[in-house]
Amino acid sequence: MNAKADKAQETVAGTVGDDVRTVHRLRVVDRHVRRAVCGAGDPSGVTDVWLRAVNCPACLTTDSDGEA
Repeated sequence: MNAKADKAQETVAGTVGDDVRTVHRLRVVDRHVRRAVCGAGDPSGVTDVWLRAVNCPACLTTDSDGEA
């Protein structure tokens, strides 16, 4: 695999906590741990993966490494 394909597997779209309307780009830390790229939510909070388009403005303007 090339580096671009590897990078694509590091993030997924999903929601954080009880807010199911805002879809974030979630960085996959390990099999059970995902964190919003924009920093939303609790570090120990619940995240759910969705097959929906990311609509969080902060996640859309932040690259997958968490840098604006």
